[in-house]
Amino acid sequence: MTLNRRGAMTRLSALVCASAAVLLPTLSSAQDYPKRPITAVVPVAAGGAFDALARAWADQVSKSIGVPVVVDNKTGANGSVAAGFVAKQPADGYTLLFGSTSNMSLNPFSYKSLPYNPTRDFDPVLMLATSSQVLVANPNSGIKSLDDLVRLAKAKPGGLNFGSAGKGNSTHLNVEFIAQHFGLDLTHVPYRGAAPALMGVMAGDTQFMSDAIVTASAQAKLGKVVPIVVFGARRSPALPDVPTIHEAGVKDFPIGGWYGLMAPKGTPKAVIERLNAETRKFWADPAVKARMDMLYMEPLEDNGPEAVARMMQREAAVWGPIINKLGIQNE
Repeated sequence: MTLNRRGAMTRLSALVCASAAVLLPTLSSAQDYPKRPITAVVPVAAGGAFDALARAWADQVSKSIGVPVVVDNKTGANGSVAAGFVAKQPADGYTLLFGSTSNMSLNPFSYKSLPYNPTRDFDPVLMLATSSQVLVANPNSGIKSLDDLVRLAKAKPGGLNFGSAGKGNSTHLNVEFIAQHFGLDLTHVPYRGAAPALMGVMAGDTQFMSDAIVTASAQAKLGKVVPIVVFGARRSPALPDVPTIHEAGVKDFPIGGWYGLMAPKGTPKAVIERLNAETRKFWADPAVKARMDMLYMEPLEDNGPEAVARMMQREAAVWGPIINKLGIQNE
């Protein structure tokens, strides 16, 4: 062997050894994971259905994985504050994000700038649950079906007002999807949250809105609002007689809202696999299933990391053009 070849082989061996030295701590840490408490960052305030899902997951995973799982509520900017925080954390599996349609699919189009990029800064772990919204109307509005809404809106362009929990979120965009699909001119009235928006519908200040089934169905059963269509793939057990948006003739509406677990980009595959395996035990617990039924949360069969990525791509393709057409640009 020549001196040059011998030198090249020596350098190659040194490079392999150095690479192994870098990888060994990562592999070791993944195999030992977890050794300390895990923090799950939730982008909503405590008390709602999303928060209840996150806390139920944290309780269950704490028992099965062997370390405490702490829920940290970081609200603001439609979930952007929480996502921006987690994106900057070490990719070691100890700080996770609860992602959703809002912060993973809608915000990149509806905010001028974001402190994170959903695909560049996160690795999906698992899609934990899905939950639908329902379109509800004031009982005195004359809207008893989607056909009624379309007929009244076309008869009086701009004359129907709809409420939402704020500009650019799903309660707003669900209705804008209908408006675009049927060519309707509707007037949007944004509120500071879903609760005051629903009160606006009940008071007759607005004629209709899209709201979470867990809250809207309770008012529907009291006769304070009329349920029109469910924004989901199948009918809700809370409102079994109410058709889905697909049954009402709008075939291209995407699946209802989802909630999934995201890790900072570069998290070791072994750690993601461990989190995925522990999370899959969540729906197997009958007590958890009963608790989620009360919130009208459902599991998804296709829910692995690839499913989350596909969902984000599909939603971006649907909602991006609508948001751009509306010119929604939050600060």
